[in-house]
Amino acid sequence: MFDFVGCEELGIHSEAVIRLVRALEKLEYVHSLMLLRHGKLAAEMYRAPYRRETPHKLFSLSKSFVSCAIGLAREEGKLDLDDAVKDFFPEKISAVTDEKFEQLRIRDLLTMRSGHDQCAFNYMFPGPDFVERFFASPLVFRPGTRFVYNSGATYMLSAILRKITGQNLTEYLRPRLFDPLHFGPRRWEKDPLGTELGGWGFELTTTEIATFAQLLLQHGVWEKEQLLPRDYLEMATMKQADNSMNAQPDWQMGYGFQFWRCRHGAFRGDGAFGQYALVLPEADIAIGITSGLRNMQEILDAVWDCLLPGIEPEGLPPAPEKAAELKTLTGNLPLPILANKAASTPFTVTFAPNELKLEKLEVKPISPDCCECRMTRNGHVEKIAAGIGKTVDDRSAFAAEESFCTASCAAWNKDGSFSLRIYCYDTPYRWEIYVTPQKDGSVIFRREAPLLFAFMPAWPEISGTITSCR
Repeated sequence: MFDFVGCEELGIHSEAVIRLVRALEKLEYVHSLMLLRHGKLAAEMYRAPYRRETPHKLFSLSKSFVSCAIGLAREEGKLDLDDAVKDFFPEKISAVTDEKFEQLRIRDLLTMRSGHDQCAFNYMFPGPDFVERFFASPLVFRPGTRFVYNSGATYMLSAILRKITGQNLTEYLRPRLFDPLHFGPRRWEKDPLGTELGGWGFELTTTEIATFAQLLLQHGVWEKEQLLPRDYLEMATMKQADNSMNAQPDWQMGYGFQFWRCRHGAFRGDGAFGQYALVLPEADIAIGITSGLRNMQEILDAVWDCLLPGIEPEGLPPAPEKAAELKTLTGNLPLPILANKAASTPFTVTFAPNELKLEKLEVKPISPDCCECRMTRNGHVEKIAAGIGKTVDDRSAFAAEESFCTASCAAWNKDGSFSLRIYCYDTPYRWEIYVTPQKDGSVIFRREAPLLFAFMPAWPEISGTITSCR
């Protein structure tokens, strides 16, 4: 997709990128990085088991693509930013009594100034008719007056697009944006009535994220074709709403149309746990990042503190030793793997009735460097393969509510406990499973999940009994 040129030729000190990668390495966890300057590839990094070819959940970075769809629909004369939201759904508003919905415009949805005092999705879930429940939600403020981050507002933009085009976001954007950018087949999660969620639920590879950032940097032009309307992008990526009430500095710089303004004249689309399409127009840089960490500000701080001081306006003399160091570093940054410290012994744990409906856990080595774990929950068996001293790929819903691409490692420990680490490498999620013997002969089963949304409750500890060891 992008020609690799290297840092110095593009006016970036390799030492600055080394500092950036080292800083990102210390965070739990940045999964990938692609750095472009002048449309060329300066550096990229994938921390195994994350990989170049696997799409990664974007969470709210999805919102920026909804904005692009609205911009295209506006360009095609299908809507205007000052259109009243209610006019697209006359069949849904007969019971609406709050006159503030009369004032709600498309631009208010785009700028997160719908009038809600919290995310409208809190009122819309579990549906099934999210649009109807949106119009039943309370508006505390007059639309257009106050920024409140709101995934439900973005969902309504998706619903409007489907209403006026008869197409969901992926179908509408495929010929206009995704095919020209050479995006692969990609999934967007849907509501119970089949509308793509918009505010979250999309997936892309890191290359595709960086490609999107590069398109934005080029004002919507790709291979000499204007894919996105330039005037709309200028509005979308400038400050349209005041978000100075937020705590973190790069969340206070202003909000556009589903894009965030940043320090240093930059802007971005971003998603929970550190998914970034970051654009630095003054430096002619585009960056794609995927991550799995809580404090997203730390990533931006690393970019500002480590990378920006190493950018020059012109090309630099070659620095072969630093370039080699960077290549070695970015090619050898796997995420941590459990170390096996005791004999790999099979065991089975049974559980008394519990709120997780967890019935049985079976662990059995199947080779010197691999084991199989089987969990019986509510009568259903889910299994996963795990490496011993390495990760092993699988696809599983083990210890989760849906299946993911997994890379797992297991370890027997000197204290008699067992550990299982599962990287869900098409997401930011990571599960840590512990089976720990107790003095009374029982064992405690525990699942730790470092990244959870509020609607994903933590699992309690469950007591069990080892019933076999064969």
